[in-house]
Amino acid sequence: AGLIWLFPVTFVSAAFVSPHTMPGPLRTVAEWNPVSATATAVRGLFGNPPPTGLPTSNAWPVVHALPYSAACAIVITAVFMLLALIRFRRITLG
Repeated sequence: AGLIWLFPVTFVSAAFVSPHTMPGPLRTVAEWNPVSATATAVRGLFGNPPPTGLPTSNAWPVVHALPYSAACAIVITAVFMLLALIRFRRITLG
């Protein structure tokens, strides 16, 4: 149950399908999805640019995938660390 939230987030990303094949609102969600940015950053770091036949997006997370994915990782870690700390204090202090 710990990673059940990751499945919908992954499937609404550009990790498997190009966002240009998605409807408008879903395309926007996919472009700003941290999983999409991470997949794009990893592809870029491994030297795999997007295929030449596909249209490219000008969305900020697509253009700046590495800083966006790093920022998302830091923010997500900070939020859940804070939530875990709050829960721990409630449990231990009664």
